[in-house]
Amino acid sequence: MSAKAQQAPLQESIEMPAVAPKVAVTDIAEYRPHEEQILRLETTYANLVVDCSTSEGLANAKEVRVDIRDVRYALANTTKTALIPYQQAVKDAQARVNQVKEFGEALKDRVLAIEAPVDEAIKAEEKRAADAKAERERVEAERVDAIRAKINRFSSVAAAYASRSAADVANVLQNVKESVILPEEYAEFEAEGTIARDNAIEQLETLYRAAIDREEAAAKLAAQQKELDELREKQRIADENAEKERQRIAAEDRQRIADQQAELNRQREQLQRDQDAQRLKDEQNQRDREELARLRAQAVAPASAAEAIEAAVVAAASPAVVPEVDPAPVACEVADSNMPSAIEVVEVVAMAFCVTNDEASAWLRTLSF
Repeated sequence: MSAKAQQAPLQESIEMPAVAPKVAVTDIAEYRPHEEQILRLETTYANLVVDCSTSEGLANAKEVRVDIRDVRYALANTTKTALIPYQQAVKDAQARVNQVKEFGEALKDRVLAIEAPVDEAIKAEEKRAADAKAERERVEAERVDAIRAKINRFSSVAAAYASRSAADVANVLQNVKESVILPEEYAEFEAEGTIARDNAIEQLETLYRAAIDREEAAAKLAAQQKELDELREKQRIADENAEKERQRIAAEDRQRIADQQAELNRQREQLQRDQDAQRLKDEQNQRDREELARLRAQAVAPASAAEAIEAAVVAAASPAVVPEVDPAPVACEVADSNMPSAIEVVEVVAMAFCVTNDEASAWLRTLSF
């Protein structure tokens, strides 16, 4: 590497880690030259600062890398060469190892051929003894399990019949009382079986009394419920009858209201007709009053001679006897409040013909007015 590359000033640089030179120590002769080269690299490039920001610095850095790689490639080639004799020795040793293993396996097979019959006989006897022991243990376990099952039935019978009827509890209680704990049947568990049976009897007796009380309470409750249902049914029937009666009364009320409304409508119509008739009658009375006023107005003017003669002729031609005209209305007749009285009529006639009231009254009687 040129001195220029080593002394180049740097602006943006990457510093290589400082490596202290090491003394080459090895007993492998092939690596000794490489140790000298590595020592040279460590000494030369220990404080090297690499600047790759310029083309010149990049070129110098590449030269340094080539110098270092040359040493590494040479070291790799030496390693391959140095390993050759050792690798061959390893192959030879492995072949010897395989030979020893094969010979040993052959000798072992010869020994096993002698050992096998004896080993098989021993294993067969051990298996027979183990099987016999296992059979004895199985039989013993079944015996113990059977006894345990009987004892467990005593222990669990109360829980199984906790909600059963009194009759069912009484039946199982009788069966438990009749159970006998035989020594040959329970063996070493005789005492435990006896305790379990006595406890079961005590628990079942308690359950029996509780079942009796429960069934009596249930029967009482059922009777009360039945009575309550009957009362509810009676109340339902009474409510239905009351509802029917209410509906009947409501229907009658609606019919009565409808009849009253119809009667009211009829009365309104009759009142309307009466009002219409009264209106027509009032209109007629108004016309009569107007006519009377007109006649009174005419009576103020003197009557002509011709009219007097005509009236005399009419009076002469009439019958001699005529009923008298009562100026007052008959009591049983209904008087019209707007109708003029007989006196007013006589006065109008007297004024119209310039005669006295007596003469006018006589004329009216003659005409049966």
